Amino acid sequence: MKGHINPKVIGATIVGFALIAGAYTVSNFGINQEIPQPAAVSTAQAKARAPITVLDNDNNGIEDWRDTFVTTEPINLNRATSTYTLPDTLTGQLGIDFMESLLSSRMNGPFGPSDEEVIEDAVNFLETATAHELYDTEDVLIMGQWDDQDVVNYGNTIAGAVLENNLPDLEPELVILLDVMDKNNTERIAELNSLAEAYRLNREAILATPVPAFLLKEHLDLINTFHAVHKDIEAMAAAVDDPIFALLRLKRYEDDAKGLGLAFQNMLAGLMAYSDLFTADDPAMLFALFSPDQIN
Repeated sequence: MKGHINPKVIGATIVGFALIAGAYTVSNFGINQEIPQPAAVSTAQAKARAPITVLDNDNNGIEDWRDTFVTTEPINLNRATSTYTLPDTLTGQLGIDFMESLLSSRMNGPFGPSDEEVIEDAVNFLETATAHELYDTEDVLIMGQWDDQDVVNYGNTIAGAVLENNLPDLEPELVILLDVMDKNNTERIAELNSLAEAYRLNREAILATPVPAFLLKEHLDLINTFHAVHKDIEAMAAAVDDPIFALLRLKRYEDDAKGLGLAFQNMLAGLMAYSDLFTADDPAMLFALFSPDQIN
């Protein structure tokens, strides 16, 4: 039947396997089998090391090989000199102050200032550094009593100083600054310095002029606005070396310039009650240019 193995084949296979196994047993019975041993490893004898002879030919107690490094000549060490100096610009000072605060924050971990506090400190530092002094009543000469001629003299003195310090041949400060920064025309920085000096001279001239008490506020406003614009232009002149300071002052320049115009308008309003005392040839007629009607 297909699928079944013939029993005779199975029997023959078993008998054959038994005969082969018996023959192998008989042929090897009684023979001692030796287990092979690993070959012995021989190690060469290391040569004895001879010490290096130390010589001292000049008998100075110092080995010859060290004599090269020994000298009786004085050793002059050149002291390292540093040319670094702390920056005197706001930009440089801000960089140092900010990095010191940031490193302190990182080193102290949760016990140090937070990032928000570091930024707030930097902002406060900038506000303090860019602030300028304000002039007050103790800085000016106040006339407790005055007459009509005192008023005329005051108006003509203030206007005369402004006319004397005017620099009509120079372009406006913002035009000059643009040329400096956009075209790297640094030669024009001298022009900015000249304009800043003109505003300073105006401030000084007004400070030195006695003011009738009824014009005290207008007087101080004129002084402080001249001073503010002076500081703004002074910062513009330093824009190449101190860009952060220039930028911060430039942000307030528009308000300061408007404030100066308003100070002139207020001075005109204060003098209007005495307008009949002035003639067309008086320097004080300068204030008429700041009349709201003229400006509009």
